[in-house]
Amino acid sequence: MDLPLSETEVRVIKIWADSEIHGGHWGDGDIEIPEESILLKKLENIQDEKISITEYEVKILLMWSRGTLGIHTIEEERVIKRLKTLLSQEESEDILHGEFD
Repeated sequence: MDLPLSETEVRVIKIWADSEIHGGHWGDGDIEIPEESILLKKLENIQDEKISITEYEVKILLMWSRGTLGIHTIEEERVIKRLKTLLSQEESEDILHGEFD
């Protein structure tokens, strides 16, 4: 699925990632799971203001967003809403096709 992102929104996500990855989701930080590295590379190489993203990567972005403790800027809220909508659509399609987690 494609996720449209402005330059500002990409910057916001990178701040989330930096805070979560280097801020200690694994204790003292600086450990990235491979999926996080892949996602960061996608964000670095974004073209036409969109990236191709998997359901799991959407969940990673939402996990990163939680590091703000619920205090979000307008840009962050816009991205979070878009991510939740994408995730909801993907889960609905899975149910329609008989695929379950």
